[in-house]
Amino acid sequence: MTSEPLSFDDFVDLLRERIRDADAIDDSELHSFKTLMADVADTTPVQWYWEAFEELQAQGHLHDASSLGNGGDAIGRLSADGRLYLRSGEPDSDV
Repeated sequence: MTSEPLSFDDFVDLLRERIRDADAIDDSELHSFKTLMADVADTTPVQWYWEAFEELQAQGHLHDASSLGNGGDAIGRLSADGRLYLRSGEPDSDV
């Protein structure tokens, strides 16, 4: 079954949320973007993983240890700014 393609902006937003969720389980690990987004891989252009990395990094939403990986993948975890960004968009947020 093929999933409905995401726009790039929606892809980045979903990736940011999934990194947050993975960080909640293990915040000492760098998470593979391809692994986190495996369910939409069939409709995701391969360059989006690196482009998403560059965008999240430019926004200050990735931890300094995050990096571009092999095979078009990227690995990372959220920075404090990335976590704050997500909290500020949540309903009933006091941020």
